[in-house]
Amino acid sequence: MEPDRCASAWLIKRFVDIEAQFKFFPDGSLVPEGIPFDTPDATLCRTHHLSTFEIIVQKYRIDDPGIDKLAQAIHSIEIDYWGGERSDLALEIEQALRNIIVQSENNHQCLEKCFQFLDQLLIRIKE
Repeated sequence: MEPDRCASAWLIKRFVDIEAQFKFFPDGSLVPEGIPFDTPDATLCRTHHLSTFEIIVQKYRIDDPGIDKLAQAIHSIEIDYWGGERSDLALEIEQALRNIIVQSENNHQCLEKCFQFLDQLLIRIKE
């Protein structure tokens, strides 16, 4: 798990398919079912210039000012990792998600906690 993957799962669940379910497969294995994302062969995958989160925003034409701010922050975390200054929002997201990842017992618990954090963050951003 990493911040872009957690945020992308949240984005899918909240803005693309509320019924989405997430399954995890061992690294290096083919995904035998569903729609893979953030894996090397997936359509919804990070590129050299866009995070997975941004790819999902573009593909599903998500038009929301709060999501735009989150997309910029995730871009900074995922794509501009080695250069440039990070916004306070990007630093907050990265620290919070990395803490959740480390403290979670499994991937499903990690996503649940990340979803709660991002739900609250989006509300705050929109205020």
